[in-house]
Amino acid sequence: MKKAILPILLFIYIIVDTIMKKNGVELCSSTGCEMAGQLLKFDSLYLNYAGALGALVLALLAFLKFDKLFTWLSATMVIFESLLIASQLNLNPEVCKFCLGVYAFLWLILLTANRRVALYATAPAIAVFVALSILAIPKNKSILQKDGLYLIASKTCPHCKKTKAFLDKEGIKYKVLPSTDINNFYFAKSLNISKIPIAIDKRGDRFVITVGDKEIIKEYSKKSKTAKQNTQEQSIQTSTPTQQVQEFTPNFAGKDEGCELSIQETSCDSESGK
Repeated sequence: MKKAILPILLFIYIIVDTIMKKNGVELCSSTGCEMAGQLLKFDSLYLNYAGALGALVLALLAFLKFDKLFTWLSATMVIFESLLIASQLNLNPEVCKFCLGVYAFLWLILLTANRRVALYATAPAIAVFVALSILAIPKNKSILQKDGLYLIASKTCPHCKKTKAFLDKEGIKYKVLPSTDINNFYFAKSLNISKIPIAIDKRGDRFVITVGDKEIIKEYSKKSKTAKQNTQEQSIQTSTPTQQVQEFTPNFAGKDEGCELSIQETSCDSESGK
């Protein structure tokens, strides 16, 4: 009978949250919880239903004194909830407070059922957290926060070096986004881009994306010349000396336009692009 108390309390806890969600009220407004919910293939409310059903089954097993089934179902639910919590932690450092409450309930239920099994369950639970922490999983963050020019590039890619040298010479301000960052990698992959460097010019909700050193240099040579011509015209109007426009000549070897996009640093063959 005592074993049934915690499962019943867990059932009430989940039902209260379910009713609140149906009425547009959240126990937790965690961004991590919201992101995890968006990744599900079904409405996140179904997890509440599954959790409530699991709590009822635990209570029934406790009443019927099926101790072994009670213990192993508790352990299974602990491992499953470990996976959900670990996923949230990797998506966003902010974890859902409601989910943490469920997690605490499940661990208490397992401890009251069988302390030895609870001890054994810590190993797979820790393994779940470690496994997800070493995986390169995209985080819940924006990579293009302000207007300006961004360059997805690798430190060792010769085409990226060529592009950065050109932009530096022309005095064009830009921010480098490492291609080894998983968010930058998946951003490019989502656009079906497999080469670096990638130039992204953000102006409000408008984006201009240029791929490959040749295309980037070609595109921003035009913009640089236009800007310098405008400056010269303004200088003439104010009777100030004009500056001569200098052409940029790449001094890096290579005929192709970019290296393969990868989350590992690359020093691709400049002749083959591999």
